[in-house]
Amino acid sequence: MRLIFKAFSLVVFLSFPILLFSQSLGCWNSLNLNFYDGKKWSFASEVQLRSLQFYKNYNYHEYKGILTYKFVPNLQTSFVFGRYTTFSSGEKTFQSPKLAEEFRVALQLGLKNNIGKFQVDHRYRFEKRYYTNGNRGIRVRYRVGISIPLDEKKLTSLSASNEFLIAINSGSAIIRYDKNRINVGVTRKLSSLVSMQLGYLSQYDSKSADEPGNNFFVYSLFLNMSKLSLNRTHHSEN
Repeated sequence: MRLIFKAFSLVVFLSFPILLFSQSLGCWNSLNLNFYDGKKWSFASEVQLRSLQFYKNYNYHEYKGILTYKFVPNLQTSFVFGRYTTFSSGEKTFQSPKLAEEFRVALQLGLKNNIGKFQVDHRYRFEKRYYTNGNRGIRVRYRVGISIPLDEKKLTSLSASNEFLIAINSGSAIIRYDKNRINVGVTRKLSSLVSMQLGYLSQYDSKSADEPGNNFFVYSLFLNMSKLSLNRTHHSEN
């Protein structure tokens, strides 16, 4: 079984050079700083930068904070708040006009459990969206993920996740299947402070005004400011 997963991760990495030459492949970059008090509370801040082509034609950025309280080791709740901006998908970086600019607040519940060497996590998020043009919106999100270490020291791990996003229009009964995101990645712990993830994300988009794009190369950097051990797979709060 271990050889199968190692072989699969190798295939993923070997596929990257082919994907990089695809004009439809965008980039999904994130930087995450996390601080944990060693007891119940943790705080993270994250910056994301996305492009519709490989490291050019940037059209999206966001920054957010995540305050988390851990009830028990496998169950935690979070309050998420941030600013999200999407630009027109022209040939220039951050090309005007802006398609959407919004402030979001969200309540989130995270649940983890282990099945043998596999770690399965569930994330439930209820978010309220406030657009600068005066519109309001509600979105419900559910993500299920699985990860497994690829070495005895658990420095490298393979992960996969699938997230479903359902949009609810404010003031009406209209419910729309907004997006679906499938993500496969390999995370490497570089030190007790730094971890890095490379991956591929495929997104179904209902063609709403925000966050366009279908296929992304994913690069994420995680900085553990509390200097705690990072022996688990990290996931970007998308």
